[in-house]
Formats: sequence, C-alpha cells, structure tokens
Amino acid sequence: MNNNMENYLLDTNHCIYVINGIDKKTSRKTETEHKVIKKIKTIQSEIFISEVTLGELYFGAANSNRKEYNLKRIELFKQIIMPVTIDEDIWRLFGETKAMLRKRGKSIADMDLLIACTSRIFGFILVTNDKDFDVLPDDFLKENWAE
Repeated sequence: MNNNMENYLLDTNHCIYVINGIDKKTSRKTETEHKVIKKIKTIQSEIFISEVTLGELYFGAANSNRKEYNLKRIELFKQIIMPVTIDEDIWRLFGETKAMLRKRGKSIADMDLLIACTSRIFGFILVTNDKDFDVLPDDFLKENWAE
C-alpha cells in the first residue's frame, strides 16, 4: 500500500456506481456513475473494498434477475479494486464501537459498521453515499464522491 498519501475504501454503494457505469457509454451513465468513475480514474491514491462489501455485492448478484451477468461484472471489478481482509483488530474495534453507539442510543447496521471499522483500522478514508455512517465518531474519516 502507498503510505505517502491517503488511501480509500469504497462502500458498497460506490462499488455499485462503478460496476453499473463502467461498461456504459458516457451518454448512458447516470450523473452519479460518471462522477464516481471520473474520480477513480483521476485519483492518485490506492482504492480498496472490504470483504464485507464483496459479500454484499455477491448477495445483490444472487438476488438479481441477471445473476451470471452480475457475477461476471463483480469478478472484473475485483481485478481493478482489491478487497482487504477483516482481522482481529477490526473485530475488536467493531465490538467497542457498537457498544459505544448503543450507550449513546445510536446504531448502525452490522455490515456497515464492519466496513467502517475496516476503513478505520487500515487508516483509509471511507467513500460512501450512505447517511447511516453519520452516527460514527469523527475519527472515522468519510467522503462522498457521488455529490
């Protein structure tokens, strides 16, 4: 990993923008797909996804009407953006953060919290369009490339 600049972890929504937009002609891309793909093409940092995101993408493909087509697109996407593994440090932060949020009367879906904890442990900036992450403390860095 490149330690000289900030690296990024894409949340599932940003992965979907890329997967859905990458093989479309420019005129057929949504504005959001165009923005996210342009950012990825121009950024000088490394970009990753969490294993959790990979699971969510596989679920989306399995639950779709075009399962095989979508599975192939995920395989191509994985060649461009590598998944990072969840380890014990991430699980520990997950437990601590979930407990802290519960004490404050706040919550976030477990899968989203695992993605956020992966980003935090690796020192990545989480790229998401999901407001559910707003309950996290400020040391969980976030950006939205879809805006």
